[in-house]
Amino acid sequence: MPLELGAFDVMEYLWGIMEKTSDGKAVEYTNLDIEMLWQMGFVNTEQYPIDKWRLVFEPYRISEDKFILEKQAFIALDKYRYKGEIHIPFDAMLINEGFYTDEGLGELINLSIEPSCSLQKNELTDFFTTLKNKYRDSRGLIKIDKDAKIEIKNLINDHPSPLRNLEIAFDNMMKKGEDKKMNTDIDTVEADIATARAAMEVSSFSKDPLTKAETHAMNLKKLEKAKTSPQHKTNKKTVSLKKIRRSRKGMRG
Repeated sequence: MPLELGAFDVMEYLWGIMEKTSDGKAVEYTNLDIEMLWQMGFVNTEQYPIDKWRLVFEPYRISEDKFILEKQAFIALDKYRYKGEIHIPFDAMLINEGFYTDEGLGELINLSIEPSCSLQKNELTDFFTTLKNKYRDSRGLIKIDKDAKIEIKNLINDHPSPLRNLEIAFDNMMKKGEDKKMNTDIDTVEADIATARAAMEVSSFSKDPLTKAETHAMNLKKLEKAKTSPQHKTNKKTVSLKKIRRSRKGMRG
């Protein structure tokens, strides 16, 4: 089964497990919480750029770095949530080596590299203009070899998109779960992702962050909104991680 985040009622679940204010009627956010929810893929970033996402919380600001949302306001955040499919993270080292036309390389960029990279379109164009000039031969074709793929890999690792951060977080969690032959509550998986809690799994694989996605994940240790109660139980149906099938979007390596 593909994993599409729109298939689950995450917000009610999250409300039930999130740490509340002392009166139990609201949840508290900081500027860092808001920023990291966007960076880690909770938000549909194509429809809601970071500036628009920040504005969503302004009616609930009570100080420079504190926002209080009661249940109705919290549930309403579902409107902004990313609800698409989580794909396998694009691996630049799996790009087929050979000679590409400008059109062929352009298709690869549009379908696989651009969705994985946070650079603005003009910045991405500048990068690939330089790369094309560097690897273009006398016939006008662009030779994509190991060195070219490493340059593309480094570009994406240094500038991961929020969607890629989400894909990496889930990919590491999937691998960790499969290694232990675990069954997992699919709603718990998505709730963890939605609050960027799952992204913290990424940093557990290395003491030193290897990518910007892992750097973001390590910063998430400052978040306290997604703490779950050890006594929390769910009657939701469990789904084996091995039954979840994620596709490669377009020409994603």
